[in-house]
This record gives sequence, structure tokens and C-alpha cells, in this order.
Amino acid sequence: MNLSLPRTSQQALRLLAALLTVALVVLLGSLGSGRPALPTYHHYVALGDSYTAAPFVPLTDVAAGCYRSSNNYPRLLATAMHIDDLADRSCTGARTTDLAGSQMTVRGRRVPPQLRALSGRTDLVTLGIGANNHRLYARMATSCRTSNRVCPLHDERETLGRIVDQVGPTLVATLAEVKDLAPNARVLLISYPRLLPPLGDCARLPRMRAQDRDTFRNINLRLREQMRAAAQAAEVEFVDFYAESYGHDVCSRHPWIQGRAGNREGAALHPLGAGQAALARQIERLLRTEPREAHRGGPGGRWSPQADVPREAPA
Repeated sequence: MNLSLPRTSQQALRLLAALLTVALVVLLGSLGSGRPALPTYHHYVALGDSYTAAPFVPLTDVAAGCYRSSNNYPRLLATAMHIDDLADRSCTGARTTDLAGSQMTVRGRRVPPQLRALSGRTDLVTLGIGANNHRLYARMATSCRTSNRVCPLHDERETLGRIVDQVGPTLVATLAEVKDLAPNARVLLISYPRLLPPLGDCARLPRMRAQDRDTFRNINLRLREQMRAAAQAAEVEFVDFYAESYGHDVCSRHPWIQGRAGNREGAALHPLGAGQAALARQIERLLRTEPREAHRGGPGGRWSPQADVPREAPA
């Protein structure tokens, strides 16, 4: 083949431009064919209790006593993912039984079953629930926060342990019902955050002995493990907010959980705005990827049971 070289600088520039154009077209074509499009979602249903509703984080909708914040993680996630259709059915005080049945709220109003929002059109579901079953949270946090005495959680450790060990099997059945009602949805089970510091005390905590704090940590951890096991058994993805919230407990410099006294930033011993934003980012990172293998129970995070902090006192 006989190739003629450009004789002038203008011819050389035209040849160079043509070669660059061809190279760019080839490069863009290879990129477009080699990478699948990122997952997108259009019909998102958020289910859960007060740790999803985030009461009294600014701009809260009373919602017949459900107290849903407009800055909770479902709202923040929907905004970040450009999801126009969000059905936030989270409600303060909700138990797993309230998902399928009508719930009586703290304002004495009944709200419809949360599961009623699910349908074949639903393509994303987040669920955070379980801590209110058999009044577990009330026994641990509410009673301690409102008491003028030292909260004797250690004395009730066996009862609390039996309650939390029932959460996992209940969640498995609940998640099966969610998947049945929303068969086309990506389903995520959201764990509760770590509430107490690894060791020690602070003024923002209720009055507890060292062994009471240890019992609280133990139940907090066991609840996380029950939820993780339930996600694995139900073959849904697990969002480990317990691991993600390490270093952001009630006593930390940058807490994601309100202390024993509530204010305009959040209800007592409930989520703060910073924690809701962090959780929304964590879920968004997961949703920007293809669904993981559900039988693995989702990402394990940085934490493992053997690496958890030592206890303050013998149980």
C-alpha cells in the first residue's frame, strides 16, 4: 500500500485531527459496551420504627403519632438516588406485628399496616424494625432514661436475652412476607447503630452501673447478630449500621445518637441528623452496585464478634 505523507502543516493537522477522532470513537464505543448501567430505582417503600422515622430531627411530620422526619434516611436516600416515588411508612413505636396489622400510635391514633404500601411495582424496600418487640427498647432505654434511680439492666439480663433471641426468627417470617408482596424489589434489612461507647460513662447516658452498661452493649450487639442472621436466612441484603457507627455513640465527640435528654435535634436516645445522613450514604453506596449474593447476608463491614470491645465487668 502506498501512503503519501502530508506536504503542508495544514494537511498534517487535518490528518492528526482525523486520527484523534477515530481513536475517541473507538474508546467511547468500548466503554459503552463493556460497562453495565448502574442500578436505578423508581418505587421505594421504607418500613420501620422510630430509628427509621427519626422523630424530632428537624421538620418532623406528626403523621398521627408516627413522627416521621423529612430528614430521615429514606428521604435523604430518595433524594440522592433521584427516586420520585417514596412511600415512607415508618412509624415510631412500631413492632414487627404492626407491619401487617394496624398500629396504635403514642397519640392514640391507628395507622394502616405498613405492608399495605408494597406491590409488584415496588423495586426497593428498606426495613429497620425489631427493637420494640416485647417492649425490648422500652425495658432498656426508655425506662432507664426516665428513672431517677440507677437502671438495673444487669438484673434483667436473662429476660432481655430471651426477648432479643426471638427477634431473628420473627424477622425471617416478616421478610418472607415482604418479598411475597414485593416480588420485584431489592430488599435491605437495616441494623440499629451502636448506642454506647466501648467503655466508660458520660453525662449524656442514663444512670447505669458498669454491669448495666455491659448488659446494654451485649443486647445491642446480640440484636445486630439476630438481624444479620435473619437477613441471611431470608436471602436479603444486610446493611450493617452497627459497624458503620463505631466511634459515633452517644458519648462520642460526633454522636449519631441523641443523649438521654431530647431537644430540637432529635428525640432522647434516638437518631440525630448526622447519623441519618451517614446511614443514607452507606445505603446509597450499596445501591450503586449490583445486588450482592443474598445468602451471604450482605457485607460484614469492619467488625467481627471476636474483635468487639471487652466488657467493663463480669456479666
